[in-house]
Amino acid sequence: MSKSEVAQIRPKSIGTSIPRREDPGLLTGRARYIADIVLPDMLHVAILRSPVAHGRIRHIDTAAAQAMPGVELIWTGQDSHARCPGIASTLEQKGFVATVQPLLAHDEICFVGEGIAVVVAHSRAQAEDALERIEADIEELPVVTDAVAAIDADDLANAAVPANMVYHSNRVTDPVEDAFANAALSVQGCFHTPRVNAAPMETRGFVARHEWTSGTLTCWSATQMPSFIKTMTAIFLQFPEHNLEVITPAVGGGFGQKAHLHPEELLTCLLSIELGRPVSWIEDRQENLFRAPQAKQQINDMALAVDDQGRFLALRDRVITDSGAYNSLPWTPLVEGHAGILVVTDPYKIAALSAQSLSVTTNKCPIGAYRGVGFTAPTLAREVLIDRAARKLGLSPFEIRRRNVIRQEDLPYQTRAGMTIREGTFLETVDRLEAMVGYEDFRKRQQEALKEGRLLGLGISIFSEVSGIGTRALNFLDYPLTSHDTATVRVEPTGKVTVTTGIVSSGQGHPTTLAQIAADAFGVPVEDVTILAGSTHHAVGFGTVASRSAVFGAGTIGRAAEMVRGRMRAVAARLLQAAPDDIEMSGGMIHVRDDPGRTMPFAAVAGAAYFAEATHPDDFDPALEATAAFDPSDIVLANGGHAVIVEIDMETCMARVEKMYAVEDCGRMINPMIVEGQIRGGMAQGVGMILLEELVHDERGQLITSTFQDYLLPTSLDIPDIEISHLETPSSLVPGGIKGMGESAMISTPAAVAGAVNDALACLGAAIEQFPASPQRIFEALSKAGVIERANNSTV
Repeated sequence: MSKSEVAQIRPKSIGTSIPRREDPGLLTGRARYIADIVLPDMLHVAILRSPVAHGRIRHIDTAAAQAMPGVELIWTGQDSHARCPGIASTLEQKGFVATVQPLLAHDEICFVGEGIAVVVAHSRAQAEDALERIEADIEELPVVTDAVAAIDADDLANAAVPANMVYHSNRVTDPVEDAFANAALSVQGCFHTPRVNAAPMETRGFVARHEWTSGTLTCWSATQMPSFIKTMTAIFLQFPEHNLEVITPAVGGGFGQKAHLHPEELLTCLLSIELGRPVSWIEDRQENLFRAPQAKQQINDMALAVDDQGRFLALRDRVITDSGAYNSLPWTPLVEGHAGILVVTDPYKIAALSAQSLSVTTNKCPIGAYRGVGFTAPTLAREVLIDRAARKLGLSPFEIRRRNVIRQEDLPYQTRAGMTIREGTFLETVDRLEAMVGYEDFRKRQQEALKEGRLLGLGISIFSEVSGIGTRALNFLDYPLTSHDTATVRVEPTGKVTVTTGIVSSGQGHPTTLAQIAADAFGVPVEDVTILAGSTHHAVGFGTVASRSAVFGAGTIGRAAEMVRGRMRAVAARLLQAAPDDIEMSGGMIHVRDDPGRTMPFAAVAGAAYFAEATHPDDFDPALEATAAFDPSDIVLANGGHAVIVEIDMETCMARVEKMYAVEDCGRMINPMIVEGQIRGGMAQGVGMILLEELVHDERGQLITSTFQDYLLPTSLDIPDIEISHLETPSSLVPGGIKGMGESAMISTPAAVAGAVNDALACLGAAIEQFPASPQRIFEALSKAGVIERANNSTV
C-alpha cells in the first residue's frame, strides 16, 4: 500500500468547534514548559556573547571567572571545537556554499551575539556573574552589514563564503523583454521587508541529562522538530541515536524560530556528557533578540507588465536575501528569497516569469524560518504592484484581480515556476472579499475622509499556500529531502482509542484536532481518544512546520486507523452475522448498514477481539494496533485572501488598522474555532511586521533594537475587529479533505496592510516601499511627494 494512499474518514466531530482540551492546564499554570524542568543535581548555563560583529579571537582569560562561587566548568570555543566542529549546513544544489557554525566561536567571530564562552554553575545567576569576569581580547575586522553592498564588497562577512554569496539562482528565466516593451503599462518597485524576530512568548531552551551508567542521553527541548533534533544531535556528536530521546514539553509558541538545530542545544548535550549531571540552558529575552534565528529581510526589485485591459503579461523579480553570517539548519537562507520566487506568480495567470534570487552573507545573526517563510515578501511586492496598476488603469483592486486569478476552468494550471495548481477558489475569494468590504461604500468614505484631512486606504491580497509540506513540496522548493511521518493507533480492550504521534504542539491545538480526526475514523466520541505526543520514543515526525500537522495528522492517523478498522469489522461481522463490507461505525456503536437493529457497542467488539477467541475469523490477528506513514502524492494547496483598511493620521504620520477581513479555504476544517484562532494570530503578526517590527543594525553590526522598548510588538490595541469568512474545498490528497493553513495569514496579511498604507498615501501622490511603515518613513514618503512642503506653505 502506497504511503500516499488516502484513507476514508467520515467527518462528524471534524468541523465542530469543540473546546481545546489542553487549555485548562495552560490557563491554570499547570502546564510544564522547558523552564519548569527541574532535575536533581541540575546545573545551569550562561553564554558569553560577542560584543563585536566581526573579529578574530586573540585570547580569552577565564581564570577569574573559574574562581567565582558555584562555577563548575568554563569552556571557550577551543574546548567545544575539540568535541564538535560545529553545525554543517548545506544543500545539494550546484553552487551552494556550505557553512559550519561553531558551537562557540573559536577563531573568527561573525556577528554580535555569537557565543564565545560558556559558564556552567549551580544557578543561572552564578553563571551570569562569572561571565562578567571573563576577559576577551578580540581583534576587530571589517564589518559587512548591507546585503546589496556585500555583493561587490572586497571584505568578507564570513571567510568561508567567497564573494559573500551563499547561493545565486536563476530558476525561471523566461524572455520577458518583449512583454514589457509591448505592454500598455508596466509598474515596478523595489520593496524592502524588515528583518524581524518571531518573538514567541517563551524563548528557546534545552535541558540535557546524560546517564553514563546506561549510556543514554535524554533531552528536553522547546522545539518544533524533535525527531530532527534527535537525528542531528546523534550525527554531529557521534552519539548512538538509539540511546537518545528528545522530549518536548509545552512550547510557548514557535512560529519557525524553534524549527532549527541550535548550537546551544548541542553545547548543552556536550556539557552534560562532560559533567555527568543534568544541564539546563534557558534563553533570556535579550538573548532571543540578539541570537535566535531572525527572518524576512528581503529586497524584491519587481516589475509587472499589464495590457490595456489590466491582464498580466509578465513578471520580473530580482530578490536579495540578507542571510546573516551562517546557514541555519535545516532551512538555510533559501527559505526566504529562493523559496519565494517559486510561488511569486501564484495565484495569478502570468504567462512569462523571470526570477532570480541571491542569498548574501552579512555580519548579522543567521536568518531562518518564520511563519510564512519566504512567501511573505514577494507576495507583498506583487500585491502592491497590482494595486498600483489598478489605480493607473482606473480599475478597482478587486476587478483587476478578478481578471487575472486562476479560475476553475483553468485547472489544472501550471505556473511558470513549474507548480501544478489542481484546485483553488481564487475567483470566489475575490468576490467574497469585495462583498465583505463593501467596496463602493469604502471609496465614498475615503473621499469624505480626505476632505477632512484624514487618509484612508484599502489593501487586498490573494494567496495560494503550499501547505502540508512533504517530500514532493520540499523538492519543488529545491530542498532535496524526504519527509517521514508516522502514527500508531491502538484500540484498547475498553474500546477507547490511543494515538501515538510524532507531531508536537507549540500552541496550535493538536491534542484536540488530532483527537477529532481519530474519533471520526472510528465513529467514537472525542472523549474516548487519548493523544500521546512529545517524545521521540513515541513516533517519527518531520516536524510541526509549514502548515503540515493537520495534513500529516489526518494522513498517518487515518491510514493506521483504517488497518485497525479492518480487524474490528472482521470481528463485528462474525458477531452480527454480516459481511465485513457491510459493517459501519458511528456514535460509539458498530452496526450493519441499512439494518439498525443489528448493532453492538464499539467497546464490546473491541473486548471480543482481545478476549473472545471463538469470535475470531480464521487466521485473525487480534492486535488492534497499527502504525502507518503518510506523504501526500502531490503538493497540497490552500488559498484565500485578506483585506485591510488603514487610517493615517496626517499630524503624527502614524498608521492605524481600522478593519481587517479574511477569506480562508483550507479544505474541510477540523475545528473552526482553532482555524479562526490561527487566522487572527497570524494577522496580528502581519500588522506587527508592516507597521511596527524591525531589527535594526548600525554600520558596525550592532543591534540597536535590543529590547521590547525598541523592538515594537503589536498589542490588542493595535488589532481591530477581524471579520472571517470560509470557503471549503476538500482536498482529494488528504483523508477527510483537510488542508493546512497555519502560514496563510503571515503570507498574505503583510501585503494587505502594505497595500492599505500605499492606497492611503496614493490619495496624495505618495508611496512607500520600505517597511515597516513607521511614522518617519510615512513622513519621508509624503515629503518626497511634496505634501509636507505644500502643507507648510499653506500654513504660512
